[in-house]
Amino acid sequence: MIFAMKKKVFIALKMAGVAGQNKLAGIFRYLSERYPDDSPWDVSLVRTRAELTRELVEKAVSGGTDGFIVSIPESEESVVPLADVSTPTIVMDIRSSPLERRKKNLVTIRNSGEKIGYAAAQYFMGQGVARSYAFLHSEGMLDWDLARFKSYRKALKDNGIWCDELFDPSEALKLKRPAAVFAAYDDRANDLLKLLSSKRVRVPQDIAVLGVDNDTLICENTHPRLSSVMPDFEGEGYLAAETLDSMMHGEGPDSCVLLADIKEVVRRESTCELSSAGRLVQKAVAYIDRHALEGIGVEDVVRHLKCSRRLADLRFRELQKRSILQAIIERRLDEVKRRLRETREKMDSIAAACGYSNPNYLKNLFKKRFAMSMSAFRRAVGKQKPSPFLV
Repeated sequence: MIFAMKKKVFIALKMAGVAGQNKLAGIFRYLSERYPDDSPWDVSLVRTRAELTRELVEKAVSGGTDGFIVSIPESEESVVPLADVSTPTIVMDIRSSPLERRKKNLVTIRNSGEKIGYAAAQYFMGQGVARSYAFLHSEGMLDWDLARFKSYRKALKDNGIWCDELFDPSEALKLKRPAAVFAAYDDRANDLLKLLSSKRVRVPQDIAVLGVDNDTLICENTHPRLSSVMPDFEGEGYLAAETLDSMMHGEGPDSCVLLADIKEVVRRESTCELSSAGRLVQKAVAYIDRHALEGIGVEDVVRHLKCSRRLADLRFRELQKRSILQAIIERRLDEVKRRLRETREKMDSIAAACGYSNPNYLKNLFKKRFAMSMSAFRRAVGKQKPSPFLV
């Protein structure tokens, strides 16, 4: 009787957090479902970045390892020996630059930044409380960070909502409140929560905060507890095992990037509760953002909502701490200021473009609101140096 030799599989997963633990659970789930009687893998497991050395990887390569799954952040130097071999390899959570010259048997698995950003935007919009929205980047602004930001910004933009970019937690203090801030990952969200606490900013009443990863060691121990988008880490592990198994049998993809799904948004005290009132107000805010410059009035917003003016006014004041008319005016004046800063348009043209048929009315309103004329504002901002982050 001939027994098939088990495949030698080298797995490196950061086991200190929930992500690595769930990925390992996904790998074992695949093996138990695919091979219920006996796993055909002989697994060597590395659990920390300190364990994952270049020498260890070189030894695994020379020892005839049949497949690699590597998912430990910031271990680029350690995986360099995999760049010059064709052993089936799955990479997660590390930059693939050391392996870029690999043309065969290399698959990168990532959680979908597009789905994460979209889920965050939908979650915040569903609350209907925020007057401003922002994304807090990671310190390094890596590819996954930018993918989450672009998707989040697009989902908001598609609903007529502007998204600010934050590169430092302190910039959140300048946002219009109530504000909704989506942080690139849980640690970054925790940085923001610590700052807000030190400045005695109320969370979520003034600024709501949402992270990514649902790392319970962080999320359950922040003050308040942190809401977080939870990627499907177990699904990533399952996909990694399934793909590597196919590759080791000569059947899998040659070289590509696979995207895993998300599971859910885990709600905790750092964000507000979802409500029908919130959805109504968010629908109003989106309509105002899209049409305020067309000269709309309160009645136009109420007709769009298909409810009574009394209910619309009540819910709007309750959640936005301002009236519908004030929201329309603020949207118009924001555009007026933008045009004064960025264009050389004449004042009358700016008034017409921003929904004011009477230029004098706008001039008087602007001076009353900002204690300077439109011309003085343009001269003042013209003397300021542009921000290095403006694009």
